[in-house]
Amino acid sequence: WAMTKANSRDKTESASALIDSSSWQVPSYTDDVFALKVYRYCLVIPVINEGDRIRGQLMRIARENLPIDVVVVDGGSTDGSLAESFVRTVGVRAVLTKTGPGQLSAQLRAAYAWCIQQGYEGIVTIDGNGKDGVEAIAEMIAKLEDSYDYVQGSRYLPGGAAENTPFQRTIANRFIHAPLLSLAGRHWFSDTTNGFRAYSVRYLTDSRVLPFRDEFQRYGLLFYLTVRAGQLKLKVGQVPVTRRYPANKKVPTKISGAASKLSLLGETVFAATGGYTPDDAAPANPHWCWPVLFTLLMVLPIFLSMLVAPSFSPDSWAYYELGQTVFSDFYRFTHFRSYWTTSSYSASFPPLFPVAIAMLDGLVDAGARSGVYVAFLAFGIFALLSELIGRRAFGTAWLGLAMALLLLLGRGMLIGEMTAGRSIPLQLVLFALVLLGLLRANRMSIAGGLGIGVLSGLAVLNRFDAVILPFLTAAAIWWLSRRPTLAPVVLVGAAVTVSPWIIYSLTTFGVFFATDNSGVATAVDPRAFVTDWWSVAPLTLGDDPGAWLARISVNAARFSFGIIRVLATWMSVLLVLALVVLGAVQYFARQGRVDKAGERLTSSGLRIVALFVAIMFALFLPQILAGYFDRRYYTALFWAFSLVASGRIVLRGQTVHQRQIFAQIVFVVIASTLLTCSGLVLARASATGQLDFSTWSDFDAPDNVATLKQCVSGDPMARILVLGNNGFVARMGAQGGLRTMMEPRNMADSRLDEEGSQAFIAMWDVRYVLVANPARTDFAMATFNLAPVIGCPLLLFQVAKAVSPQVRNLD
Repeated sequence: WAMTKANSRDKTESASALIDSSSWQVPSYTDDVFALKVYRYCLVIPVINEGDRIRGQLMRIARENLPIDVVVVDGGSTDGSLAESFVRTVGVRAVLTKTGPGQLSAQLRAAYAWCIQQGYEGIVTIDGNGKDGVEAIAEMIAKLEDSYDYVQGSRYLPGGAAENTPFQRTIANRFIHAPLLSLAGRHWFSDTTNGFRAYSVRYLTDSRVLPFRDEFQRYGLLFYLTVRAGQLKLKVGQVPVTRRYPANKKVPTKISGAASKLSLLGETVFAATGGYTPDDAAPANPHWCWPVLFTLLMVLPIFLSMLVAPSFSPDSWAYYELGQTVFSDFYRFTHFRSYWTTSSYSASFPPLFPVAIAMLDGLVDAGARSGVYVAFLAFGIFALLSELIGRRAFGTAWLGLAMALLLLLGRGMLIGEMTAGRSIPLQLVLFALVLLGLLRANRMSIAGGLGIGVLSGLAVLNRFDAVILPFLTAAAIWWLSRRPTLAPVVLVGAAVTVSPWIIYSLTTFGVFFATDNSGVATAVDPRAFVTDWWSVAPLTLGDDPGAWLARISVNAARFSFGIIRVLATWMSVLLVLALVVLGAVQYFARQGRVDKAGERLTSSGLRIVALFVAIMFALFLPQILAGYFDRRYYTALFWAFSLVASGRIVLRGQTVHQRQIFAQIVFVVIASTLLTCSGLVLARASATGQLDFSTWSDFDAPDNVATLKQCVSGDPMARILVLGNNGFVARMGAQGGLRTMMEPRNMADSRLDEEGSQAFIAMWDVRYVLVANPARTDFAMATFNLAPVIGCPLLLFQVAKAVSPQVRNLD
């Protein structure tokens, strides 16, 4: 037996010689050694002025005759309880006396370092205040023998006992401390405040743990070692223990007062959120399968809920109609919606989204739903690109995905764009790619500059309000890379990309860059709209610059009001909620900070995303000129701002791991809300019959299209003015090929007088007037010379008038 012990001692001492302790931060201490090392394991007992409690405990341990060496680490007792004459009699191998700064964690660092250097293979720790039953030490040793790396003692396990435990401690332990550290450590523990525990030396010397750091002063080391073992997937377990508090006596504890308890909570939260985890040991980002899965979980229920009957707008039908012309008579429009030109070719919509619709329809024959498929697919791609941006800009997973998915709470985005099959989701993809390019600006090549220029040009071809994006992107690349030569490269890439539309504009309309917004941008009338029509040209910038500037000032104020409206949406509410929750966590986590209180972490990625926010603001200049401030137009700005706001708060984390946990907190708050909302949307769709796929064909071939075609079958090329329903106009054109016309906005709001309305009928050779909204019947009958179409179930009237030779010649 003696030889076995000697061989074991030789092995462990040679193993300890291989451990590099040069970087360990251990407080100064003295060691009084009274016996040689005998066993493979060591029992460490931290004490300070425990008097008869530690003496009684040591005597009980001695009576158990356990196969473990006993080491007491004293924090500076003055009560004489650890006199040499006593500790020798109870078999204590050594008494270490801490002389350096710090409290419990400092004592433990000193003791653990000494034990490791002595060649022990494992360490059991028990409090020195006499509350713990020492009989569980044997089971701790057995666990270490069974290759456990961390063993937690629990008074709440079967076989354990909690006697006279103060009620508030039970509540704090069971419902706050243990759940928090168990969640962080990925292993359920029932008694994490218990100092009765065991560690393998393998665990304590793991380079991913690094427990010998000066930041561990009070209780943080205990909490950190609780969570770190499970995170590293080491072998972890619990054993039942007994903890007895004295009945009707003062509780033996060093934790008293609200300040101490708050500080203890702070160290707990700090440990749970990864504040102590070394940066070099930071966990890898989650696999991409998880962001993909969560994106599907959020988007798929919404997609299914509207697939039978998408909520199409006039623009939705216009995109679909234009998509049908991409591979035929490019951009010849059947229905009319703007009147700045009499050409039957369209300049109302940029070509990229219709091209995407045409390509998808050609691949899968999706029909009128092609735009919806493109929009949902684009949003899914955007969500993953946003996640990639979060990882590159802030070094954290889940944050970028959370900020993208947050947009699903915006009605303008979800109902106005995705379920309506419109272009903003695709625009978000392009913006995200541009931002990724900016994040790589300092190492961008010439090819990269051309690439980001192409992306900027594509954004212009997707939405004309991005017309200044190439110039802003070029300036940003110049500033970020400090390479002036890259700016013209970006502009060349954008110019080449936009050139097909320029050629189309010149050959079709005789203008350099055709858009139906140009007239509105120079108009003086503050109510000017893109679908207005005037028999006499209205006043413009050249006629009255002062009035034009006044209109622009009003538009700028409306832009600001639009931002306020966005801040009042559920998107903003949920973002604020997530950041408030994170702020509360950080408030408590800061209580655990040691030697880092004044640290401020900066990120170049954060600055670049903030620059991108400024670019998104600047892109509203065309909107201010045109006066269009639909809530959905603020989507990209809100997304970029959300990234900056959340990223700035997440970057307050003290370690890479803690910043990752902070990002996950934000994601959990947002994702849990969105999952609930997605489920409710799907349930409601099921309850209201929106998932009845037997009605699928109703959307593709509605009865009213066939009805109207039948009513005008004798004159299929007739122009039909529709009053009171622009969606009907666009649908009749897209699905019926009918030459329907939207009612000019100034006719609908009475800015166009009766004579002007009659001139419109004559100018555009309108042969039928369809009253889609019965409230417009009186206007139609009083303004135009109409006769009802006999036998037509719709409010369709025929116009009795002469045909305008100007329009007939153009046709």
